[in-house]
Amino acid sequence: MHWKLSISLFTFWLCPMLLQGQNTISGMIQSESGEALPFATVYVEGSTNGTTSNADGRYQLTFDAGPATIVAQYIGYARQTQTIDLPPGEHATINFELAPETLVLKEVVISASEKDPARQVIRNAIRKRKYYADEVSAYTCEVYIKGLQRLDKKPNSLLGMTVTIDTGIVYLSESISKLKYLHPDKVNETMISSKVSGNNNAFSYNQASEMRINLYENSFFIEGLSERSFISPIANNAFLYYDYQMAGTIVENGLFINKIKIIPKRKTDPVFSGYLYIIEDSWRIHSVDVKLTKDNGIEFLDSLSFNQVFAPVDYDIWMPISQRFTFKFRAFGFKGSGHFTAIYRNYQVEPNYWQPRAKDPKTVTEIPKKVAKKSQKEPAKETLLSKEDFSNAVVTVVDGANEKDSIYWASVRPIPLTEIEVRDYQIKDSIGVIRKSKPYKDSIDQVRNKFKPGNLFFNGYTHFNSYNRRYFSFPTLVEGLQYNSVEGLVTNLEFSFQKRTEQSFDYTIKPGLRYGFSNKKLQAKVEVTKMINLKKRLILTGGLGRYVFQVNEQEPITPFSNSFFTLVRGENYMRLFQKYFTYFGYQKELMNGVLLNGKLSYEQRETLENTASYNLFDKTFHPNTPVNQELAATDFPKHQTLTASFRLRIRFAQQYIERPDRKIILSSEYPDVYVSYKKGINLLGGDTNYDLVKVGSEYSLRVGQVGTSKISAQTGLFLNTRRMYFPDFHHFNGNLTYIRQAEGENQFQLLDYYPYSTQDRFLQAHYEHHFNEFIFNKIPGVRRLNLQAVGSVNYLTTPVLGHYFEFGAGIEHILKFFRVDFYTSVTNGQHSRAGIRFGAGF
Repeated sequence: MHWKLSISLFTFWLCPMLLQGQNTISGMIQSESGEALPFATVYVEGSTNGTTSNADGRYQLTFDAGPATIVAQYIGYARQTQTIDLPPGEHATINFELAPETLVLKEVVISASEKDPARQVIRNAIRKRKYYADEVSAYTCEVYIKGLQRLDKKPNSLLGMTVTIDTGIVYLSESISKLKYLHPDKVNETMISSKVSGNNNAFSYNQASEMRINLYENSFFIEGLSERSFISPIANNAFLYYDYQMAGTIVENGLFINKIKIIPKRKTDPVFSGYLYIIEDSWRIHSVDVKLTKDNGIEFLDSLSFNQVFAPVDYDIWMPISQRFTFKFRAFGFKGSGHFTAIYRNYQVEPNYWQPRAKDPKTVTEIPKKVAKKSQKEPAKETLLSKEDFSNAVVTVVDGANEKDSIYWASVRPIPLTEIEVRDYQIKDSIGVIRKSKPYKDSIDQVRNKFKPGNLFFNGYTHFNSYNRRYFSFPTLVEGLQYNSVEGLVTNLEFSFQKRTEQSFDYTIKPGLRYGFSNKKLQAKVEVTKMINLKKRLILTGGLGRYVFQVNEQEPITPFSNSFFTLVRGENYMRLFQKYFTYFGYQKELMNGVLLNGKLSYEQRETLENTASYNLFDKTFHPNTPVNQELAATDFPKHQTLTASFRLRIRFAQQYIERPDRKIILSSEYPDVYVSYKKGINLLGGDTNYDLVKVGSEYSLRVGQVGTSKISAQTGLFLNTRRMYFPDFHHFNGNLTYIRQAEGENQFQLLDYYPYSTQDRFLQAHYEHHFNEFIFNKIPGVRRLNLQAVGSVNYLTTPVLGHYFEFGAGIEHILKFFRVDFYTSVTNGQHSRAGIRFGAGF
């Protein structure tokens, strides 16, 4: 192993030297006491060609031949420069020993209203915030990202499943991307190379476009980190959230830089703590060293540190040249840490306002408002980027990005690998072949395939054949045993056999066997799903059999809930019927954001009667045929139906990540729109003839610090009802249990299941607002519980029902996972019912 490591290191240091016309320097960055300074910033003065030191304090920098001044800086230490002039192709070792930063006292004028000179510095920075936020019209740059995650502790099992992952480095990846930006919000990234330790076929999940943290914005949202937007320490309303202290002033390259300590006024607000460095007179951000903790509302992490260093580029504009996230986590018996480091270089910048190109990077040109406005009205004829240079692909991974060899990475990698990282690449790349072998996969499967009692209750049982990528799954005991008034005790065994590719599933076969001990009927079915094209989301489905189904095909009540209320309360809420069926389904994304689903089915349907009577309270079950306000009797004779349905989901300006092997759908700032059509066809023995058209929309909206709103609406109309039966009605998702039904399409919490099903027109709307921590984090004592408030309104109208409203108020994140709501309903101005609903809320 030692000789392999030596060869790797030799190749690593040699390759950059072979680049013609370029010089390479390397060395150590440490303190005066000899302590290594990890992630220190090193760059060529007057350029954005830079790097950072690795976790051991070692750095490497390649630059064009000729004289150059090398800058090394580390937050908390004084900036140091060294001048070098090497012949082309030469390599030199330059070490830096940085002294602790020297804070000087500068004469300041403090008004009687200011407690600390830091407040006046921040006021000046806030005044310039909008100017610097809009300063750049467009830019392009190259971004190198290294991500590393370590696992220091793990449980042996979780929810009945064996944890097979090892401790140590569990994720190590590198990527190089071209990033382009057009003000105010156009961002595209092209990933040209990607490397993941131990998996040569994988693409890293590093994303430069997601690491764009801009403190010149009043607030910004980081997906997956928190449910709230974080407030910048120089936001317009920053004084409502922060206190400030002047830690001192640093003199650096002729600039006075104010070191400001930022202190949250309330530790539970979504704010930072740490230090902000502001340049005197220009009031720009020089660097950032801040931290977030669980108190600030971050999820899944114990802490997150954020470090950012700026440097001047063209037109006296300062841009980030290095950025780092360092985090620690602990949950469910797992404990670990990691970091993502980004190096930005080779900027091309187009200013938003006209200003002369300054020779002295220390000079800051103040732009008169008249000139700025004129420049906005009269843009330059030649622009760096235009809207035509951007698409809805936020990230595009080029073909072959994951096929670069070690020589390539040694020549382009700006941050040298540590010995631990070198060994991780070597070991995992070596054993990657072993891990793909049949003996290794069989040995892992032998452990995972051992049956444990927890499989019965939590996640069922899956038999793995990883080498052939075949998986056979069995249901949990809760899924396999049910009770209802029609069949009595039921064994419902729905299995799943799946064949996978490296990217996704290839096909899935789901057979099902169901037997009712009261009605003594055996049911059977089989359904197949086949992936045809992953990028176009082209999927074919089909199925046939005889089985029992709910009258509402959206299944508003789960079998577990129904079994509980049937046995314990004597309430048989689920209404069932039997059908012989065969169907064929089709799905394809016709164009970006337009997803088509189609289905053609032929069925023979029969009503079912109650055959069971047992329940704990010896209550008489209601008939299996529902009561409905539009239909005197909802039972129906045996009949056949031929049905065709189509559904278009339209997501305007849908963003996505485009990889060579798949398309990963992201969000859109616009509402989703749904259009569907269903037709009962009176052909080939089909006994129905009706037409139903529905239009709906869903939208999620972040409302600053107040939380997130979820809005949905749907309206529909039967154009033709010449011949139809009760299962063909439009049904609404009601709920009469104490268990809050999962958030889904058009859910009511107090509505009865079938009385208001309609064969006429209808309109329903749903609004739910999650206040996140906006309310409870301001209550002393309560805020430690991390509770979150939620409010909701549901509305439904049909010609027979009139106007129905539900109003709800609840608390979620109780013990991190649970939610409780109180609902009350009003029908045509009269109170209908009220109730409490319990559910998951995390």
